[in-house]
Amino acid sequence: MKNALTLKPNFILVATLAVVILCSGIATYFGSVLVPQTVKLITITILLTFYFCQLNKMANIFLTTFIIFFIADAFSVFSFGEVMVKASKGLYITGYILLVFVLLGKLKKIKFHGFTSLYLIFVVLLNAYFLYVLYGAAKDNFVDQTNMILYILHGVTLIALMYFAFAVYLSKETGQSITYLLMVFCFVFSDVLHFINTLYIYYWLFEVFERTLHILSLYLLFKYVYDHHTLANKEQRMNFSEYFISTSQQLKDIHVEHTVES
Repeated sequence: MKNALTLKPNFILVATLAVVILCSGIATYFGSVLVPQTVKLITITILLTFYFCQLNKMANIFLTTFIIFFIADAFSVFSFGEVMVKASKGLYITGYILLVFVLLGKLKKIKFHGFTSLYLIFVVLLNAYFLYVLYGAAKDNFVDQTNMILYILHGVTLIALMYFAFAVYLSKETGQSITYLLMVFCFVFSDVLHFINTLYIYYWLFEVFERTLHILSLYLLFKYVYDHHTLANKEQRMNFSEYFISTSQQLKDIHVEHTVES
């Protein structure tokens, strides 16, 4: 009992999401449609439950984003026609636009020069080219003109999200910027796999990866929002290795003496 009480809420959340991902993967392998869709819908409910059990506040823009994603997933699961599917896509685009607005305030005081500017331009061009290739391969599979426009807007929004996430990370390199960048990566690759499955060729393993990345992206959004409210005044710079391997200042200060044997 004591060991159970010492478990941290974040560990319980990660374990819960791992079980959810496993159940979704098994159900997808056996051809079930209802279970993976339901898993996608309840993920946000789980995240918000854990969040408000630890904190009693959330910025309006983040809460609105979570609600929009939840409604979009609900429209996707309880789809009663093409209108619901289109509404779900439109809501996801709206949620991504809100996530872009989150970063706009951080970019006001940022100036880029030289290599950084060229790198950001390269990122935008590479993503735009990839989107164009994907569109060219799947353009004949669009149901109608509206559906095609929604997919294009979806892709453009993802490119903008990727651009701003890279820009903030390259300028600050804080734990928050890394979390946000990883979240965007997961959203982008999840949606690309969804495009491939829906418009090009279906493979059950792609669907498993798609839902896994989608759940990871929502968890990273949860982490970003939680850290935003609990670590508001901490802007310590770090790199990716420090983000994944936790350390302390005491360990950093340890000096190892090398002795040379004659």
